[in-house]
Amino acid sequence: MSETESSPPPSPAPRFNRDTLLLIGALALLALGVALTFIFSPGTNDVANPVPTATSERPPTQVGPYPVQTSPAPAGGVATVGPAYPATQPTVDLAQTQTSVVLELTALAATVQAETTLTATAATAAPAYPVPEGTPPSQPTVAPTATVPPPPTSPPPTIAVPRPTSPPPPTPTTSDLVIDDSPTVPPPPTATPLPTATPAPTPIPALVLRGSTRWATGQSPIVLNRDVQIPPGSELIIEPGVEVRLAPGVSIYVDGGRMIALGQPNQPVRFVGATGARWSGIFGRPGGFIALEHTEIRGGGLGGTVLVSEEGGLVVRFSRITDNGGGVLVVDSRLEMTYSEIAGNDVPFGAALDAAYSRGNFVTLTGNRIGGNVLSAGAPMVRLANQNARDTLNLAIEGNLFRGGSANLQLTTNGTLQGTIVCNALIGDNLGLSLRSETVQVNPEGTFPMPLRVEQNFIEGHTPVIRPTYLTFGIGRGAASEIALDMRNNWWGHASGPYEPDANPQGIGEAVGSNITFAPWLTAPPACAPSR
Repeated sequence: MSETESSPPPSPAPRFNRDTLLLIGALALLALGVALTFIFSPGTNDVANPVPTATSERPPTQVGPYPVQTSPAPAGGVATVGPAYPATQPTVDLAQTQTSVVLELTALAATVQAETTLTATAATAAPAYPVPEGTPPSQPTVAPTATVPPPPTSPPPTIAVPRPTSPPPPTPTTSDLVIDDSPTVPPPPTATPLPTATPAPTPIPALVLRGSTRWATGQSPIVLNRDVQIPPGSELIIEPGVEVRLAPGVSIYVDGGRMIALGQPNQPVRFVGATGARWSGIFGRPGGFIALEHTEIRGGGLGGTVLVSEEGGLVVRFSRITDNGGGVLVVDSRLEMTYSEIAGNDVPFGAALDAAYSRGNFVTLTGNRIGGNVLSAGAPMVRLANQNARDTLNLAIEGNLFRGGSANLQLTTNGTLQGTIVCNALIGDNLGLSLRSETVQVNPEGTFPMPLRVEQNFIEGHTPVIRPTYLTFGIGRGAASEIALDMRNNWWGHASGPYEPDANPQGIGEAVGSNITFAPWLTAPPACAPSR
């Protein structure tokens, strides 16, 4: 070539086009993914148990239950949809393998989406395997790294067995069943009958004794398995030594007639239970008359009272009423009780001897011993009540021993009480004599409104009131009255007389209320009062 001839232009330097740069970037990303896989994948050095990598191809899409493997796929071939899983893995391009590794690490077994520029390679990959309905979810094909939480340890739900929303009710057993004639309506609970003067008779027909009937000594014992009724105009006479045995719940109703028990000191008439269970009682209805002489009543009182007289007459002489489940109730009946005993009874309501009158009448209590009974809270041992403001209740209460009760003897009146309360012993518990009135009692002449003679009584041994003076000297409440009451010439437990803060502050005997006139008092116990 000559010097004058121009030289050819130099060749241009090679340049990287856009496709080349994209390819280089993809290769670099794949290399980084492979490096991370080998660095952070656990068990990479475990030769005996190699961890499956992301190059494993997902099984082909199936419909229905898992197919049973019958034969391996041909070597080097690509698995097709058929009755068995492929035994060998197909040959996959390196770019596809690395892409799957990266995506599995970032999406945790999510389905690989074919949104890459290598469309041809992604087309040959097997589609994601859908989880059939009722089939437990498959575990991820790539072992999780330390930054990925482990799969849940709870077992998968049982296939094709729906879980109930609530536990089924337990199967009833014989112990849960209640045998009853009317299962839809439970029977009402058994309740204690209300305290009435005369309980209603049982529906079992009673034995009616008409005319004059005599239970002779030679017939003893007489066993009553059902109620006995004595109608008006009829009479039952029980001879000395006869023992009447009553079945549980059985009663004797003196229904307008008369019942006379003629016991003797060495041959008493006995009313007892035929078994260990309580019988009911002896009930005098309107117009009935009951006379008990040298008689014992035991084991009765099923309904709370063992002897009742209503609008009739009751005479009890030299008799004992003990070991019963109730006391004696008198309603508008003339009462005479002499030298008898009411003791050792369990009285669920009211007083051991409770007599109430809606019109004037007579009550005679002489030489009796009434005490040692179990009473309800606040109940007196003996209570006599005049409920009529116009009529007078006449009292003759002499020589009795009343022990215990919230009051040994309680008098309640709306009208007038007259008579004598003399030579009695009122001992123990909270209060001796109590006089209560629901109406204003006023005497125009300024004297005592009640023509009662209350004297020669022995009053002591009551529980001291919780106050310093009472506790120091052991002073109990001997008497209390809501109206003016004359109680002169009584023994209050000490020669210094009863304690009254204003009228007799030096007395250390039983205390009296402000409405009671007590001076003069006895300085020694009265000889006529019964011994303790």
